[in-house]
Formats: sequence, structure tokens, C-alpha cells
Amino acid sequence: YSGIVGIGGGIFLAPVLYRIGWGSGQNIAATCSLFILVNSVAGLIGQVTKTTGFTVHAEIFLYWPLILAVFIGGTFGNMLSLHFLKPDHLRRITGVLILLVAIRIALKWLTLISIFKNFSLHG
Repeated sequence: YSGIVGIGGGIFLAPVLYRIGWGSGQNIAATCSLFILVNSVAGLIGQVTKTTGFTVHAEIFLYWPLILAVFIGGTFGNMLSLHFLKPDHLRRITGVLILLVAIRIALKWLTLISIFKNFSLHG
């Protein structure tokens, strides 16, 4: 689904793991973080190789701020979850994030439906 809605798959994985009782909030957060990291690396490799084959060129260096931001954010998030946030807080934060993503998806679909209706009326 993540490719269809344009967001990472971790936002779908977390609630499934919570629902099936897979582990603690920290375990689920760590698993989703690793899943997102692997997806992100695969996406970056795909972006670089889709037009140039497997040669690495100067464009890859345009992504270094993203890599740095992910590393800093992941480290900060890990410290928060280990030392400051209780499992119940992690569950609530994840719920809020899922709600925000659901709103974003709904707005995107409403915009697409509106565009389609306007196109079909004038087409």
C-alpha cells in the first residue's frame, strides 16, 4: 500500500504489530525503524539507478542531508523511547501519527476525486 498512497510502509506495519501483540512498544518502534531504514535505502538506490544503471554519480551526494537527518532523528527517537517515554506514550504517539497519515490520504483522495469530476464535466 505504501507505493499507492505515497508514504513509507512503517506507518502500516506498526498498527499491525500492535494489534497482534507482537512485542513491547520499544520492540515495535525498533522493528518499524529498521523496516523504514531498509525501505529508504532501497528507494535511494532505486532513484539513483533508474536512469543511470548501477553507476554511482554526483547526484547521490545530493541525498546526504536526508541520510544525516534520518540518522539524527533515529538516534534522538531511540533515546526518547528508551529513557523518557513509557510504552503507553509510544502507543499514543503512533496512533496520532497514523491519524495524521489517514487525514493526509483522505485529503489527497478528495483532491483527486475533485479533479476527476471537473475533468469529466469539461471533457
